[in-house]
Amino acid sequence: MKKIGLYLIVFVVGITACQKSGKVPVGITFNQMVMRSGDRGDNWFMTWGEDGALYTNQCDGRGWINDDGSKRDYHNNVIWRILGGPGTLDFNPEPIPYPDYSRTGFTEIYGPIIPPDSRIEFVPPGELRDGWNWYGYGLISVDGNMYQFISHCAEKYGWGWFDGSQLIWRPKGQDRWLRWNGTDAHDRDRWLLNEGGNQLMFFLEPDLAFSFISLVQFGKDYSENRDGYIYLYSPEGKTRSLNLNLARVKKEEITDRTKWEYFVRHLENGNAEWIQGDLTKRGVVHRFPKGWGFYSWSPSVVWNEKLGLFIMVTGGTQPPGSGDPLSNSPHNKSGSLMFLWAKNPWGPWTKFYFEKEWKVGEEMNRTYLPQLAPKWISEDGTEMFVVFSDAGGGHGPYYKWNMIKIKILMN
Repeated sequence: MKKIGLYLIVFVVGITACQKSGKVPVGITFNQMVMRSGDRGDNWFMTWGEDGALYTNQCDGRGWINDDGSKRDYHNNVIWRILGGPGTLDFNPEPIPYPDYSRTGFTEIYGPIIPPDSRIEFVPPGELRDGWNWYGYGLISVDGNMYQFISHCAEKYGWGWFDGSQLIWRPKGQDRWLRWNGTDAHDRDRWLLNEGGNQLMFFLEPDLAFSFISLVQFGKDYSENRDGYIYLYSPEGKTRSLNLNLARVKKEEITDRTKWEYFVRHLENGNAEWIQGDLTKRGVVHRFPKGWGFYSWSPSVVWNEKLGLFIMVTGGTQPPGSGDPLSNSPHNKSGSLMFLWAKNPWGPWTKFYFEKEWKVGEEMNRTYLPQLAPKWISEDGTEMFVVFSDAGGGHGPYYKWNMIKIKILMN
């Protein structure tokens, strides 16, 4: 059984008005309990699997400890399967079979990572890709298949620059993962050495667009989706990350980039204009406050069937205007928090809660990357769970799975 910590927190939140006709969200209240669980990690992107379990990505850590109390291996990217419910004693995460995306540069701190028999150790320095740092972002279960976008962090452009993303997927009923182009995602030597051509689905695109991606969640195994499309959100690179881009693709064609359609603009009738194949003609689906932090802020969008609305939660790595959004030290303050709603997966989006610097009852908080759990939603749709990362205390005691229940206030 994995260790769970419940901490009492007391704080006051404001409610921002959103005066619209009909039944729409107008604010948020927070439960007074926060659940902190596991050992170390962040970037908790989630999806609801065909088997009924909640799946979550975890970066830069060991996730949860073993049942015998021993610590697991360090990973930059791994996926966990959570069988139990939120905050219950059967909350029992277990890692699933997954390609090895450990960071090669951490050998001295965390022990040997490159296998001794790997030909990588015989490659002269400089012949590997610059900065082999891979981080898991968008994760989704569709018709029993599981897909994930892995972002590549290119150190040669400066810390935090994602220069592209790779799509990997696990076919239904299998443990092996494939890349979007059909090659074996478990072949570590191949992707480190870049043999066989470019392994990234998106690489050095204009403005580094679609270099980190989140996916709209539609219930268990995508069963609540009705139009057959997968929707993919992405901040517009690093230098213009306050702009949000959007793409969509038929679920059976997600591995074929030529079939992707990019959002251009909202239409007066509530629909959207799309263009297929040419991301240079993409538009901005939503624009966030000036100074919005660029790093690890990809939005979380969940279809809430009971409310009949899409709910988005997002936050900058630091409060807007509190410092340089391109700073190499983004966790100088706790991040912001914003909730928005929409009737369509492409918006338009209406803000119904905003907190410039979100602190979960602790002065040392450095919160970032809030995510909505797509499985744990109340019968009336008004209660949901937000999972967030926290770099407080120098990536210390809160750098783990953090979760809090929210109540959506409707007018």
